[in-house]
Amino acid sequence: MKILCLGAGGMGALAAETIAGFKEINKITIADLHQAAAEKVAAQCRGKATTASVNVEDRAGLIALMKGHDVVANCVGPFFRFGVPILSAAIEAGVNYFDICDDPEPTRDMLNLGKKAEAAGITAVIGLGATPGITNMLAAKISPMFTELKELHAAWNIEEKADDNPETLEYSAAIIHWMKQTSGQILECRDGKLEEVRPLEAVRLHYPGRGTRKVWTVGHPEPVSFAWSYPKIRKSSCYMVMPSLTAGAFKKLSGKIDRGALTLEQAAHELVDMSKKESLLEHFLSVVSHFFDGPRLPLLFVIAKGKILGQNATVAASIKAFPPGMARMTGIPLAIGIHQFAEGKITRKGTFSPEAALDAAAFFQELVPYCTYPALPAGDLLEIVQV
Repeated sequence: MKILCLGAGGMGALAAETIAGFKEINKITIADLHQAAAEKVAAQCRGKATTASVNVEDRAGLIALMKGHDVVANCVGPFFRFGVPILSAAIEAGVNYFDICDDPEPTRDMLNLGKKAEAAGITAVIGLGATPGITNMLAAKISPMFTELKELHAAWNIEEKADDNPETLEYSAAIIHWMKQTSGQILECRDGKLEEVRPLEAVRLHYPGRGTRKVWTVGHPEPVSFAWSYPKIRKSSCYMVMPSLTAGAFKKLSGKIDRGALTLEQAAHELVDMSKKESLLEHFLSVVSHFFDGPRLPLLFVIAKGKILGQNATVAASIKAFPPGMARMTGIPLAIGIHQFAEGKITRKGTFSPEAALDAAAFFQELVPYCTYPALPAGDLLEIVQV
């Protein structure tokens, strides 16, 4: 099988390097706007990779490059700009497609391309990273427990770390993404339908076995994909777990974006600058505010509410260890999805979010060997708590 990997940044690099380790994958093309970046990644792909220079905004050139490959692995962000055009090109080229889309609007629009993908005879799986991705598969793991599923929420905790490296915030497509999803309007499922609402709403969230704390709503694909995959749910949000002081900083930047005082890119630069200029006092206050906000929660998790055998129930699911670092946490799930497709475990045609396309047990079984931070104790990778 031949794979086209679009994007040679950190997440694309880890996805490509992981894909190169699978015996089912014979050839990989690493394509990036910058040839040197593609060559650097290709050098780590066990002799399986060649390179190409590509501008994803050149549709004709992109389609020509896609042809001759079996799967496109798209890691080019931000996805609110590039997700739909690149999937549309893959459909036209007749090539299967996987990505790490982390924006809700293109998630909705790409799911709506499902009939075109099916007509083209391709499989497209979108949002297969950490969150979305691992969170979606956690939802797939616990949703069968419910006889009636009413609510399904995902969360990302920026207070927790995915490795032991010092925390440094750098300007990137990911930071632009967060400026987009903490400003303007976001998509949430309310009363059984998707609605546009304001982000950064404070919510008191109860986590079974840990307690209640304040979290904030942000835009993310999970409410869109959950509403799509589980059409009977009534409510779905994505929460960011962070200190109140940090939430205040996001709100200030959000206000500037909404007033037109800053573009998303300018706001992203300002957030990075704020992080680098943070005083010792501000850091101390941020740490202290964490203790007042509530109990410690997992790095990423999902919470489901509904009925189990006629009784009201809440179930929380998380994983106990992670692939170390954000690049691995995002790139490795993408690679696992492509591997399972290469093995013939994903056969549906159309466009799907991960929980609708992948088998949860097989996904987590394959993820375990990569989860080395922290050292995983004996037992299951998953932590599932029910009340």
